[in-house]
Amino acid sequence: MKFIYQKLVLVLIVLSGCSKSDEVAMPDFEVSTTSSTFKKGVPVVFTFRGNPQLISVYTGETGKDYAYKDGRVMDVSSLNLSFNSAVTNGGTGSPQTGMFTLMVSTDFNGDYSSISSVENATWTDVTSRMSKQEAATTSGISAATPAGGMSLTDLRVAGKPFFIAFKYNIRQQSIYGAWRTWTFQAFNLTATGTAGTQVLGSMTTTAFRVVQKNPEIISRTAATTTVLTLQHADLALTPGAAEIPTQNWVITQGFTNTNKIDYGPDLAIPIQGGTNGADKKNYAYTFANAGNYKVYFVAANASLKDRKEVVRSLDITITD
Repeated sequence: MKFIYQKLVLVLIVLSGCSKSDEVAMPDFEVSTTSSTFKKGVPVVFTFRGNPQLISVYTGETGKDYAYKDGRVMDVSSLNLSFNSAVTNGGTGSPQTGMFTLMVSTDFNGDYSSISSVENATWTDVTSRMSKQEAATTSGISAATPAGGMSLTDLRVAGKPFFIAFKYNIRQQSIYGAWRTWTFQAFNLTATGTAGTQVLGSMTTTAFRVVQKNPEIISRTAATTTVLTLQHADLALTPGAAEIPTQNWVITQGFTNTNKIDYGPDLAIPIQGGTNGADKKNYAYTFANAGNYKVYFVAANASLKDRKEVVRSLDITITD
C-alpha cells in the first residue's frame, strides 16, 4: 500500500511539473508612434517595447481589419447584370422576331442534362429590362448593344441559388421567317453592398451550360469564355430542321451569393514568430490611401497547450 501511495505521489509531481512547463506568461508589449498623422506613401514606423514571442498587425484596411477577424459578411443591396449583344438575320425575307428571351430562376434544380428540369422551373422574363431587345432588321450585324446594366435585385430569394438563362425559341421558317443568330459578350454580374462592388460572374468565371430540347438536331448554339452564341442548325447539313420547332438554352451556374457575400475572416500581417524573445523593436508600414485607420497589434506567448495575448491599438490618420 505504501508503495502504491508513493507511486501516486510521484505521478502527481510529474504531471504538475508538465502542467507548469506548458504555461506561458502574459506578454509584456507596448507600441507607439512619433505622431498620429502621416502622409500616404510615407512609411509609418511603429516602435515596440517588450519581448513577446509572436507579433502581428491588423492595419485597419479592407481585408486587414481587426473588427472582421472572425469573418466579413456583406449584405448585398443591389444586383446588376450587363452584357453586350448583337444579332444577325440568317436569311432573306422577314426574320423571326421574339426568338431571344432573357430569363431568371431561383428554383431550377441545376439538372442541365434534362430539358424537363429546365421547363419545369419557374422562369421570370426580364428581356424588357434590356435597353434594346431587337437589333438588326437587315442581314447585317448590328453594333454591340449594351444591356444598360439592368437591375435584378428584386428577383433574389434568400437561401436560393440564382440562375440566368439565354433562351432561344426556334419556330418553323416557312411560317415565321428566317432564323436569327444572337451573340453575347462581356457578361458581368455584380453585387453591391457596404463593402463595395463585387463581381460575382464574368465570361471567364461563370460556368455556362447549353441545354437543347431536341439534342438530335446538331445546333450551333454554344458557350465559350469569350462569347455566347444562339444559333440553330446548319440547313445545308440538316435541311429538315427548318420546320421543327424547338428551343435551346444557355444557362449559368447557380449563384449562391446574391444576398450575402462571405469574404471569410480578415487576416493579420505576421511580423514575427518564434520561441525566443522579440528581435524586432519596430515595424514600418506604408498606407496607400488617405483615411482614418484603427491599427491593432496582437502580441502573444504560446506553447502547445497554452496561449496568452494582449492587443494594443493606435488611431492613425493618413492624409494626401
